[in-house]
Amino acid sequence: MNKTQSYYDLLEALALPGCPICRLLATFTDRLLDGLIYEQINDGGLRARIRQARGFCPEHARQLVRHGAALGVAIMMRDVLNALLEALEGARFRPVSRLSREGLRAALTSAPSPATAEAVARLGAQKPCPVCERTREVEEMLLHVLVERLNDPELAAKFRASEGLCLPHLRGTLRLITREEDYETLVRAQGAIWRDLLAQLSEAIRKSDYRFLDEGLGEEGKAWLRALGVIAGAQEDLRTRRG
Repeated sequence: MNKTQSYYDLLEALALPGCPICRLLATFTDRLLDGLIYEQINDGGLRARIRQARGFCPEHARQLVRHGAALGVAIMMRDVLNALLEALEGARFRPVSRLSREGLRAALTSAPSPATAEAVARLGAQKPCPVCERTREVEEMLLHVLVERLNDPELAAKFRASEGLCLPHLRGTLRLITREEDYETLVRAQGAIWRDLLAQLSEAIRKSDYRFLDEGLGEEGKAWLRALGVIAGAQEDLRTRRG
């Protein structure tokens, strides 16, 4: 089986702190957002998808706040606001009796009032966040490459020496595994990595006891941040606090 660029990207990411999939996705997303702002701003099809998505999800909207983004974001948000204004003004209020079955159901649940349901639906996203959509495609591709190469000697050695996968990407990898050999390889490697993290957490907790304060914290002092990222899958968000 030929080794793709994604295979070599995984090898490189495994040599760095954190979940390699999280790291590669963060890099991809950053480049994708730069492309939206600087290179694809005049792409009519992309602009239409952004309008249909009602902009971006909160996470990717925050990531668009970057140096040099003002003009590109202004153009995209003007598009979205025009679409939202058209949707808002095009929706009709539908009078509903307070005692009607539909009105009662809406009052007892989180469903929108039948009187304003059209406006609620028109203002909602008609398509997923375009950045989420592309990122999920790349994420799935990386997980498939990892599964295909779990027993590749070079990748397996890099994995054992790495910080392993975050919980969401471990579950995503396990979802794709069909061979027992791959399953055993992943479980053994990830289990050893997590046992090491547990030991670091325990050591950090021990050194927090006033009787051992003079020992000082080493690498285990960062274990709490690493554990947060491992479980939540937010390792790239926490990376700046690791140093």
